[in-house]
Amino acid sequence: MAKKKKDYEAHEAAIQSLLEHASRKGWQIVEEKEIDFGYRVVVHDGFTRNNVDFYPSGKILVQGKQGALWDELGRWKEERNTAAAQKTGKVSLPFEDMPPVEQPVPVEQAITAPGSKPTARESIVLGVAGKEDYFGPLVISAIHVDAWAEAQFSMLGIHDGTLLSDELLLAKAEEIRAICPYTLVAIGPRRYNEAFAKVQRQDGVWAWGNVRAIEAMLEKTTCNMVVARQFGDKAIIETALGKKERRIALVQSADPQVDSAVAAASIVAEAEYVRYMDQVAQRVGQQLPRGAVVQAIIEVGREIVAKGGKEALGEVAKLHFGLTRKIFQYEGKYLK
Repeated sequence: MAKKKKDYEAHEAAIQSLLEHASRKGWQIVEEKEIDFGYRVVVHDGFTRNNVDFYPSGKILVQGKQGALWDELGRWKEERNTAAAQKTGKVSLPFEDMPPVEQPVPVEQAITAPGSKPTARESIVLGVAGKEDYFGPLVISAIHVDAWAEAQFSMLGIHDGTLLSDELLLAKAEEIRAICPYTLVAIGPRRYNEAFAKVQRQDGVWAWGNVRAIEAMLEKTTCNMVVARQFGDKAIIETALGKKERRIALVQSADPQVDSAVAAASIVAEAEYVRYMDQVAQRVGQQLPRGAVVQAIIEVGREIVAKGGKEALGEVAKLHFGLTRKIFQYEGKYLK
């Protein structure tokens, strides 16, 4: 009982932290309400609104349209996760080959202002895909970028890959991979679900993938600056790389639309997600929809469960999403 009380105290503290942060930023709290197993705060900055969902397990999920507010909320969440890890002195790492260790002295961190060019010098740039998608893998890309590569990206007109069709996305990714060294880490749903069961936070699984991608690139280059739109749980990255005495600077790009290198890394990750999902579609006999709020996802999920049960669903989906509960609830009954 004491542990449960402690969890709920942290849960309430996290909600209060966001409310105070929103007040300092001048944001409006549009709505607060109980949701399944958690609590939702809807934040509006005058332009867009995002949902922030809190769960007693410690998970915090930022949802809605990506943009300036989404990025700001992501940074708040990362800072809170890092502060929590520093307070306890330990960081949970997802897999058996990365057991919990004492937290080392943090690596350098920086946040670039909108409009700045963090990749003006040699750097490793990270991208991610599948994080907001119920079906499919979590894909992390890392590309090695220098001034020449950035010039090539500008000539190709590299920009936000979310606006591209799948066909054009794949073509752009091929061009990017021909320009600079890259590596890809695709965490398939089954492995993803195993990892999430250990850390109970998507940021933790994401950070583990970032560590793997960074380590792979450090085998190809000696540069020590890592740039990304967001990193997941920075404390995990610091712990894992610090354990191996890797000294790097984590630089957060505040506006990927003006940073062609961050956009390029994202395109490489998105293209790998598309390829992976094409292979899954061939295996299951149908295309699996993207996103996490479409009714079609629930219908497809129920078809998969009807054929192979929860185990089959776990082979293609991230089961911690709230959609899993909706898939198993049908006409007032709970499917098995």
